[in-house]
Formats: sequence, C-alpha cells, structure tokens
Amino acid sequence: MGMGRLSTVGAATNLPEQPAHSAHLPAMQTDFSGYARTSVLSSPAQRAQGGVGGLQNLQLSFARGKGWGFALGLTPQAIQGYLSSQQLSQPTPVRYTEKSDGILSLAYMQLAFRWRQLALGYQLGYLWGNYDRERSLQGTTQTLPDYLLSQVRLAGLQHRVGLLWQDSIQTAIYQVSVCYALPTSLHQEVLYRLQKNFSLTNLLLDTLALVHRKWRYFSPWRAGAYVATERWAVGAEGGYSPPADTWEGPGLTYAQATSSWDVRIGVEWVPDPRSPIFYRRLRYQGGGFLTHPPYATALRWYGLTGGVGWQFPRSPNFVYLSIERGWLPHPVVAERYFQVSIGMVFRELWFIPPRID
Repeated sequence: MGMGRLSTVGAATNLPEQPAHSAHLPAMQTDFSGYARTSVLSSPAQRAQGGVGGLQNLQLSFARGKGWGFALGLTPQAIQGYLSSQQLSQPTPVRYTEKSDGILSLAYMQLAFRWRQLALGYQLGYLWGNYDRERSLQGTTQTLPDYLLSQVRLAGLQHRVGLLWQDSIQTAIYQVSVCYALPTSLHQEVLYRLQKNFSLTNLLLDTLALVHRKWRYFSPWRAGAYVATERWAVGAEGGYSPPADTWEGPGLTYAQATSSWDVRIGVEWVPDPRSPIFYRRLRYQGGGFLTHPPYATALRWYGLTGGVGWQFPRSPNFVYLSIERGWLPHPVVAERYFQVSIGMVFRELWFIPPRID
C-alpha cells in the first residue's frame, strides 16, 4: 500500500517479493523507499535507546503493458546490531562487553509473462551478507581488554517463482497472488580470532578457526488478495516459512531455528481523486501486522502503520510518507520502536517516442 508492509499484492508499486507483478505494470517504473527508526529496549533493571536508518527497496522496472515485464533491484533482507555490557564482582571482578552488527542483502532480476488475467514470474537473486561479533574481557589487573572476534560471510543464489491473477468486477480491480522462494543454500565462512593486548603497541592476534560450510536460508510461502476502486483499496496477505538451519559456529550466538509466520492488512482511501482541494486528493492509508519471527519460540511482533500518499499534479508519479509504531513484548527484554518511511514511484515511458494510436 506504499508503506512497505504489503509485499505480495498491490497496484501502485512494484513488489520485489512477487515477481509476477511486473507483467501487470502499465509503464516503466522506478520504486524507492527508505526508513529512519528509533527504538527503546527495556528490561526489569535497564533501559537503552538507539536509532538506525537504511534502504527498504530500490527497483527499476521495464514494462509496456503488452504481457511482459522485467525488473531489477536491491533490498535488504535482515539487519541486526546491538551493544551490551556486564560487570561482575564475584568470584573475580571482571567486565564483559559484546558488540554485534550485520546485514543480509538481496540483489535480483525478475521476469514475468502474462496470458490474459494470469501472470507467471521468476526471480533470480544473489544474497550476500556479513555478521561481525566482538566480545571483550577486562579484569582488574589488565590495562587493556582481550578480544574474541568472529566474522561471518554469507553468499548464495536464491530462486523465487510467483503466480498472480488480476481481473476486474465492474469498476473494481482485484488481485490474488501466491509466491514461493525455493530452498536457498548459502556458503558460510566463519573466521574466529583472538586478540591479546599487552599494550597499545604490543598485541598478539591469532586465528583460532576458519570454518566453511553450507547454511540453509528460509524458504517462505506468501499469498494475498487485493481489491481497489478509484476511491478505496484494501489488501491482506500472509506468509509462512519452515525452520532454517540452526545458526551455530565458532564464536557465534547459538540459535535454534523455528518456523515463522506473519499476517498483514492495509487500507487506502482517496476522498476525491479529481478534487481541486489538495487534501481531498491525498491517499490516506492505514494498516497493521502480526508476526512470529524466526529463531523465537514464544515471541510476537506487532505494529500499526498510517500514512498519506500524494500524486504529482498532471503526472502518474507518487510519493508516500508513513509512520509505524511497533511493539516486541518480552519479559526479559522488550522493544518499542517508532519508524518513519518515505517511498516514491516514478512512472514514465522511457526510450519510446510519444505517439497517438
């Protein structure tokens, strides 16, 4: 719905998780969205606040409404990072700190063909990412801390297929879609090192382990439905992913994978698309979602979104601004976050001279 929440169905923007959608675009199109987020983590004894921002989707699509479409783009799949510390006094005074950050990204190309109301799409993606973890230990007799450094590199190909049915009933357009990502095997390289600091200029750096193995990424199913008229639209979708491989290795945080699922809904309302009054031409949006994340047994992540979309005067281009409020409740560490996103859609007929048929 222009807010980055409905990723399988939609009429205004192209969708990286549903390659068949490219065949239904009326023109060549550029989709861009980014976000800024502030988050509060709280436990019974501590509270921390942080912020992050980044790219949500960047996609370039080529289509002429003749039954085919081609697109290429870039989108992050997972972003992670934290910093923690702990002070122990028994049996020996010591201070632990741990810092971790990482990102997994997807660069892709997708091709779709349409026969009447049915479209079939295929996406070839390249997944790559890094995960860095730094753990330090400093006792009362040490001037500088010792470090255990873990570096993980991931890379591999992903294949995704999708089916989409689009038709109309009187003045309404509706879509029903399903897509599936084939099981993805990523090459995982783990480098585990120890850094002993005797002084600022005298240190010992030793490689303890270098591990190569395959790691199976998620293989999700997604399906959804969407109905739109000139003044309103509503969409709903859901997804399911079976468990991936266990996340383990030298110097890594052990994590046993579980199945994951999510349910999302979004609505959009335009009071009067042709009104001379500015605020009546805006696209007012709202939505919500509930997610059971992977690698979590009893965790639920949910949130609400709201936003507005504006179509440029005498132009098919759009700009969207949305706000999201989310909660990740947990008795040990709970998170509340506030996120602002902006998305832009540019539709043009590039490289083709205008003409009257």
